[in-house]
Parts: sequence; structure tokens; C-alpha cells
Amino acid sequence: MTISRFSGLLLLLLASCRGTIPASEPKQLGLDFCRAVQANVEPGAEALMSPALQAAVARLRSVDAAFRKANPGEKPPLGDGLRLVSFPDGLESCVPTVETPMRIDLAYAPKGDPAHGWHDRLLLARGPGGRLVISDIVYNQNDAQRFSAWLAENSGNAR
Repeated sequence: MTISRFSGLLLLLLASCRGTIPASEPKQLGLDFCRAVQANVEPGAEALMSPALQAAVARLRSVDAAFRKANPGEKPPLGDGLRLVSFPDGLESCVPTVETPMRIDLAYAPKGDPAHGWHDRLLLARGPGGRLVISDIVYNQNDAQRFSAWLAENSGNAR
């Protein structure tokens, strides 16, 4: 194996561990997102998002840091973490189903009560280099409730 091939394989391995390998298929993107939210690994989910959503997350993290500094002891905007799913408390399962090439249904079941699950939806777009990215998350399949709106509201920039 040549040094450049070894370096390429090492880079691929490291990037996949960090969750930054772009998915080429909607199903894989859905699976990657499910793994991240079930493991409660926000950076893994963020790595799958569009540059615009990543920028909105960064803005909220900045607002959160300023709030924590100015209001020690009070619950900050990200006190419960990013709202990546409708009901984030303890996921037993997350099953992605491709509805269209740019839309994925996510069927969730809570721990200990799989009969009372819910569905969210990932909206996809083509990002840098033509890779698939998450352009938004629709909570509980209600188009009026979206991750982008939650980010804006919690950053003090409600639409």
C-alpha cells in the first residue's frame, strides 16, 4: 500500500469516526442521523446538516455561551441540548424510510413504550460538492414546527 493510499484510508477512517463522511444516498443519511440521535451525539448530527443549519447552530451556541456567562445558575437556551427530535427523552428506536429522494420519514419509539412512537421528517438538499445534507427537520410531521424555527427562536431571532 502506498503512503498516499494509506493516508487516504486513515483520513476516511478518522472522518467516519467524527461523522463527517457525506452520505450519497438518502437512506444512508437517515441511518447516520438515527445513529447520532440515539447515541446523543450532537456533532454527528450537525455534520450531516447544511451549511445554513450549521451556521444557525453555531449562532445558538454563541447565544448560549453568552447567556451562561451573564446568568450563572439559570437554565441556558441549550440547557437540554439541541432539539434534534420532537420528543428527545430516551429513544429505543429510530427507523428511517425514504419518502422521496429529498425527504426521509423517521419513525421513533421511546424507551419502555414502543407503542407510543411518533414520526419526524428530514428535509434534504444538495450541499457543497453535491452531497446530500439535512436542510431542516420537521417535528412530528407538522410543517409549522421545524428545527430551523426552533434555532431562530432560541437565538432570539424568531421569524
